[in-house]
Amino acid sequence: MSFNNTFPLLESILLIDGQFPLMDYHQARMDYAAESYFGQKIKLPLQDWIASFPFPKNGKFKCRILYGKTMQLPEYHPYELKAIKSLNITEANDLEYSLKYSNRTALNTLYKLKESADDVLITKHGLITDTSYCNIAFFDGNEWFTPAQPLLKGVRRAFLLDQGLIKEADIKVADLEDFSHFKCFNAMIGWDEAEMGEVEAIHNTKV
Repeated sequence: MSFNNTFPLLESILLIDGQFPLMDYHQARMDYAAESYFGQKIKLPLQDWIASFPFPKNGKFKCRILYGKTMQLPEYHPYELKAIKSLNITEANDLEYSLKYSNRTALNTLYKLKESADDVLITKHGLITDTSYCNIAFFDGNEWFTPAQPLLKGVRRAFLLDQGLIKEADIKVADLEDFSHFKCFNAMIGWDEAEMGEVEAIHNTKV
């Protein structure tokens, strides 16, 4: 796949039965990304812009938008939830994905290292960050903790932090023994529908 430098950024938005949850969070992230990359915010309110084009009214879809100083037309793809219940730890100290870039080559390369697991769990400089597609949180028997230094600060992650359902913490691989379960989530995967995986199903947890 080739990447057009005119649209270096990407946003994936949940559309479910004609509704766009977390739209304010998507607007904030796109504004931040565009301002960081180009020095300007998105010109049109995202909600109004999306509503100006036809979109499915029933079912669950991923609304995919490529953008730069302008935005491509939104694309809609049916979405089916895939359970993530096992992970393979992979180190990537030089990986930079603080903005949601349209070029996912580095992440896709890491994903191939998952071996028999459902995804990879990426570490940077000894700290756990994200999987290749999701933010993650770990359960210690009382509370859920998400890495304080993720690769990408997802919109669902921001919402869950605001709701007090998860807390931030620096988490090392050695700290995994303090947790029993994990959940992987993103804009398309809600907290309640994210399946819990056992920390024992995270490979290479020995330091």
